[in-house]
Amino acid sequence: MALSAALYLATAVLQAGPVLVGHKGLEGQKLDDDAIKATLLGKKATLGNTRVVIVIAKSSANQEAFLKEHVGMTTDQFQTFWRRLFMTGGGTAPKVVESEADAVKLVAETAGAIAVGDSGKVEGLAVLATK
Repeated sequence: MALSAALYLATAVLQAGPVLVGHKGLEGQKLDDDAIKATLLGKKATLGNTRVVIVIAKSSANQEAFLKEHVGMTTDQFQTFWRRLFMTGGGTAPKVVESEADAVKLVAETAGAIAVGDSGKVEGLAVLATK
């Protein structure tokens, strides 16, 4: 019995990975690669009828992997991109929080918010895209 439980937990840990999540009001939205990139880079400002609020963590391995995969940037490059865009009036800067857990919490509390989180730790949020 203990061996079964250990195998289950090991499998769950291995299956966890980065996902793009949104506030529960975005449930039903699914983003393909082009839509992910357009949304994260500010070219698509709404999902459905809801204005997107991007939330990023100062440091997150899941976020780093997701951003590299979908927009070809590290977290630092992504933040620099948004600083420049914001300074030229090209969009609303993402909300920056300390940790991935803080990002997920803010997404849960903020209509239209999206962030990258660990698939095993985003219960109650809309999963918009997986890695």
